[in-house]
Amino acid sequence: FTISKALWTTFGIYKATQIWKKSESSLARPAVRLLGFNALLVVLVTTYKLTRREIAPLFVLQCLGHYSCFLVFAALTGFGSHPSIKKGKKGDRRISLTIWTLHLLYAVVLVLGFIWAECAEGNVYPISFVMSDSLFLVSYIMLLYVKKRGFDINDLKDDDNDADSKEDLELFDAQVAAFFSQQRILVCWHLIELIVGYYVLNSEIFQEAITCDENNDAWVFNFRAGKLFLLMHTFGIKQSLGVASNVFFKTVKKLEKKRRKKAKKKKE
Repeated sequence: FTISKALWTTFGIYKATQIWKKSESSLARPAVRLLGFNALLVVLVTTYKLTRREIAPLFVLQCLGHYSCFLVFAALTGFGSHPSIKKGKKGDRRISLTIWTLHLLYAVVLVLGFIWAECAEGNVYPISFVMSDSLFLVSYIMLLYVKKRGFDINDLKDDDNDADSKEDLELFDAQVAAFFSQQRILVCWHLIELIVGYYVLNSEIFQEAITCDENNDAWVFNFRAGKLFLLMHTFGIKQSLGVASNVFFKTVKKLEKKRRKKAKKKKE
């Protein structure tokens, strides 16, 4: 079941990349690369389930899942369909600083988290996961700041107010709305994951649900609660990897369908 589901997800990503490869949009190349990156991560998550489930690889997959979400936003702000972005107009330096700061923070957390991803008696949930989820929550707040500033994009001028520009703006707004809708769900999910992992599993009541192996680099699941927690982790990663497909594929398809219906009504 796990392998068949991964194959289906990968096939869906493949269909999305084929559509973007035919596009002349400046967003096409970043979208194809990001979708390909996510397809690779889906394969790795599936492979991980068939291994002895070491902690460090799971942390890396989770952190890269968070980073993938951030890359979707970076692609939209740098190559999105907004008329001003398409014309290469530069925004406030604070926006660029926010984006590059998050790139750097993810790199630092990925390296340090990998080094510190060890299981210890009385502390089975490593600080690595706390760092990764905390950074995801911080990045969400920072990206909301960028959104509330209107991406520092000036309002459309008269020469940008044609039909094509309006359609481009409609697509940009729809993709941004889809992105933040997915992010709100993931924020709640990872917040629960963080609380359950750091506080619940380390408590005396559930300390036997997950224990460390003899090398202190992998978890041993003694009860169903422990296995459910691992499932929660891997499901959260896959949800993060689904953001790109939702923004770059499903949103575009929905908008195209909406426009066809609108055009059909006008003809009638």
